[in-house]
Amino acid sequence: MQESSTRLKIGLFLNYFVHGCGLIILTQNLGHLAANWHSSLAIASFVLSGVGIGRLVAYFTMGLLSDKLGRKTTLLFGMLTYLIFFVLSPINQSIPFAYALSILAGIANSALDSATYPLLAESKGNKTANSVLIKAFMSSAEFVLPIIVLVSNQNQLWFGLSFLFPATILFLNIFNIAALPITKSKTVQEAASVAIKLSGWKKSLVTGSLLLYGYTSMAIMLWFTQWITIFAKGIGYSSSTAHLLLSLYSLGSISGVLVGFILLRLKATDSIVFLVQNIIATISIAVVALSTTEWLSIAACFAFGFSAAAGLMQIALSTLLKVHPEKKGIFTGIFFSFGSLASFSVPIITGYLIKNSQVNIIFGDVLIVLLGLAVAIILQAALPKAERV
Repeated sequence: MQESSTRLKIGLFLNYFVHGCGLIILTQNLGHLAANWHSSLAIASFVLSGVGIGRLVAYFTMGLLSDKLGRKTTLLFGMLTYLIFFVLSPINQSIPFAYALSILAGIANSALDSATYPLLAESKGNKTANSVLIKAFMSSAEFVLPIIVLVSNQNQLWFGLSFLFPATILFLNIFNIAALPITKSKTVQEAASVAIKLSGWKKSLVTGSLLLYGYTSMAIMLWFTQWITIFAKGIGYSSSTAHLLLSLYSLGSISGVLVGFILLRLKATDSIVFLVQNIIATISIAVVALSTTEWLSIAACFAFGFSAAAGLMQIALSTLLKVHPEKKGIFTGIFFSFGSLASFSVPIITGYLIKNSQVNIIFGDVLIVLLGLAVAIILQAALPKAERV
């Protein structure tokens, strides 16, 4: 049983390495994909919004299926649909089909989330720390994939290799997951023992704030990862520096996740880590938006990854599942439905903003980070004292 538990966790973390690739793979290859689709870069960028639509239509259903049909069925469905996306995307030459594949990627993501986070919440050990570790694997992918794309471009290799890389990992992992026995390990009574108990209005306030964070945490990362390279080139940085900023953000994220994981394992309070990281994120993204000095931008991007992308979404979700421990699958689905609104809306909002050359595209991210900081302050004030000190 211990071996099965270890293999399961490894399989879940590998899925999120693949998902980390999926988050940025379209934007990293948008030029090649636009050529395949016989379209302009501006039109091709709207295909990105399909991921948000897929999430939006699927999260609640997948959360319900995860609770009713089981985590394993939902998990395998997500893996298989993601595999289809990775295999077909680089050979597709149609914009409508590209949009359909983008929607499929969103559905796959919703299935993975709706099964994985409840599984980790039902596993042994520190639940929040296990969930935060997912982010380390996502960030590792966001660091590795741009390097694969850059090397492929420099050596004039087929851009589709960057799609086949995560596809191969996913294909092998399907066999690993399919062979494992996966059952619910917690009863309702056991779940209640780790619940955060709140009065009526406080429970509503905390739930609403955490769901808002489901939107802001996704919007923050998408806004930054999709536009930092273009923004950096626009203010006069070299192409190599512009790409380096994204990799340093990802490296900062990996470092932040590991530090956060250690702090949580050492029994640091979730809400304190959450608040401090949101403060650092606010300061660092403001520096990124306003700086025109390369070394300062490099340091700020690392600090932004260290804070904003260091598992804050996972801490927020873990807290939400403690507030509603009896319906983990459904509330996971609802939480990420708000994230799917970000996946849908951010490409559209930024697509319009980028048409105005006078707009500082990263400043919009500053405003969203401020919303996330407001949520952190609300949690610090509203949660029971035992959960925040």
